[in-house]
Amino acid sequence: MRDCVIRSVGWTAPEASISNEELVKVFNTYADRFNAENADAIAAGTLAEIPHSSEKFIEQASGILNRHVVDKAGLMDLDRMRPRIPHREKEALAYQAEFGLSAAKKALDKAGRTADDLDGVIVASSAQQRNFPGVSVEIQNALGMTRGWAFDMTMACASAIFAMQQARELIRTGQADAILIVCPEIMSAINHYRRREVHFIFGDASAAILLEAGDREPGGWELQGVRLETKWSNALRSDFGFMNHTEFEDDEPFEAFVDQDGHRVFRDVIPMASGVSSKLIADLGYQPHDIRRAWLHQANIRIVQAVAKKALDREPTADVAPIILNEYGNTSSSSVLMTFDMHSSDMKPGERGLMCAFGAGYGCGAAIIQKR
Repeated sequence: MRDCVIRSVGWTAPEASISNEELVKVFNTYADRFNAENADAIAAGTLAEIPHSSEKFIEQASGILNRHVVDKAGLMDLDRMRPRIPHREKEALAYQAEFGLSAAKKALDKAGRTADDLDGVIVASSAQQRNFPGVSVEIQNALGMTRGWAFDMTMACASAIFAMQQARELIRTGQADAILIVCPEIMSAINHYRRREVHFIFGDASAAILLEAGDREPGGWELQGVRLETKWSNALRSDFGFMNHTEFEDDEPFEAFVDQDGHRVFRDVIPMASGVSSKLIADLGYQPHDIRRAWLHQANIRIVQAVAKKALDREPTADVAPIILNEYGNTSSSSVLMTFDMHSSDMKPGERGLMCAFGAGYGCGAAIIQKR
């Protein structure tokens, strides 16, 4: 079988950002208003009071200091607290497709490739803007591809690695020469900014990675192996879906936003992600010290450091396990690609790294790559 290589990564994040200070201010103002308006029910014990958030709480819980978002004004509007993304007519490029296209073009430009070089496009993200037609097919069309295929898939925050495994097998078996994976993550659209335990977690970003057959030209990163695992869990969940309008009456309360049991996710994900990574390292005949660096999904600083320490059997220094979540927050599947792109240029040919992403499902994917 042919080698499969990572040729390039492109990514983009919105210019607008929200600091912890700004986020806490609007959340606490909302909490005070809610508690005042519902004082009698809270006193009677029929409704729970909303506690304040704080910058210290957010930083200690996650390591996040800032996040970039597609619409800051909507999130800072006390009466809305969700982004405002205007509807577009059918003939116009969909918002998520446009968001993904920006990263896709950067990846192609960096590699010196055009749409004519591609055999396929995979959109891999936590959620797609619509059920069909595929956002991937729209990006394929917007890129100007005149042949090939495209499809959408989701495995939450692990989507990029799951898509890399699909693309790798298609390339290794000769069914494709070049596949572009696009991860347009607009997590602010499904996050619940009025729920203290999740209001600070997510940011928006789009990333794309180009995989090619290794015999095309020198350079790149050989994708030596991928390991995937899934395990059912409700600890991290979003119920947005096409059946929502059938399940509840108009007057029934229903919130489909992201919901999580953070302590349970922390307890479950660390052994799963480190275990998948360790098994892959061993399967390829390597030892932890053979892996120079880990580029991990930026979910939470404690999870990143714990997974890196267990998988690579050493302290997770900034060189061993780079962190970008302090600036960008959790950008779901795009984060592992962004971290790799920002922290890989110093590595030498022959050095290896671990990419690992984990999230709702649970789903976990690990990949070992080697600079050529």
